[in-house]
Amino acid sequence: MIPISVCIITKNEADHLRKCLEALRPYPFETVVVDTGSSDDSVEVAKQYTDHVHRFDWIDDFAAARNFAAKCASHDFLFPIDTDEILSLLDWDGLQEALKEHPESVGHVRRLDYYETDAGRQRYDVMIERIYNRKYYQYQGTIHEALVPLHDIPYTSYDTSIVIDHSGYLGSPEKLLEKAQRNLTLLLQEIEKRPDDPYLYFQAAQSYLLMRDHEHACEYFRAALERHPSPEADYTRMLVNNYGNSLLDLDRPVEAMELISYYEYFDNCKDYLCMIGLSYMMVGQPLRALPEFVKALTAPVVDSIDPRRPSYYVGYLYEFFGKTDIARIHYRNCGDYAPAVEALARLS
Repeated sequence: MIPISVCIITKNEADHLRKCLEALRPYPFETVVVDTGSSDDSVEVAKQYTDHVHRFDWIDDFAAARNFAAKCASHDFLFPIDTDEILSLLDWDGLQEALKEHPESVGHVRRLDYYETDAGRQRYDVMIERIYNRKYYQYQGTIHEALVPLHDIPYTSYDTSIVIDHSGYLGSPEKLLEKAQRNLTLLLQEIEKRPDDPYLYFQAAQSYLLMRDHEHACEYFRAALERHPSPEADYTRMLVNNYGNSLLDLDRPVEAMELISYYEYFDNCKDYLCMIGLSYMMVGQPLRALPEFVKALTAPVVDSIDPRRPSYYVGYLYEFFGKTDIARIHYRNCGDYAPAVEALARLS
């Protein structure tokens, strides 16, 4: 068996920490917890699950904290996880095989990010880097840190079957605002150091979204795109979709339509196609909107959108065109999707 150390950095998250550690308990991990200055009982909670509890004086640098935790581990293969993340699926034997096959690569896990919107709780699926060998990689970046090679080797990665639930975007408005402001302060400092890095502008925009400040979010999303992130980068599709939807929320569909330039990269994504379709609708071009929603019906990639939404909009447009029989079919295909239920009631 290849031994693996789970590394957790935490501060004043005792309740989340307990749930995080409890989910790890069934697996033969070594667990390392690094506390960065808690005033609650986080340290006491950690000691109930592991003898490897350490203290790190916080210096506004997440990479420094993660690299310190890596040094505290007994094993080279590491699995960093945050206290607001819960391990929900892990094939231990499959992970072992992956480590043997990719000893010098970074393993990606599937993270389900839950968040609240006016339409209720939703989630965004994202693959993020988590499994790595400390002999080959370390963290870099004061916030939204990333793994970089230690030596002259190319960065390579692979996907694992691990799934974790992330609740960090849930909570009271006050707590979310505090978190967003903290992150934003660090991000703006980092942008001053690396003004050409599109990822930093993307994350700044995400912080503004968490603060419900769509105007500033769009400003930083636009700045990120102006720095030409690779369409193949893990975050670029989220950047484009969130930017487009923020523009639509601000009633700026003409600007959102400019994102059609990414069509060749993201036309397999329901979220992207629906955003483009809504842009056409909002500028009064329903005949151009309909094919986008029809294509979205079978698009294989879904990030955060309710998968029933394309069928609803197909029905909506057929209703608009006076084809109520076809509209009813698509509304019924939505099941208990509330807008479709209301539409059927209206038609009957």
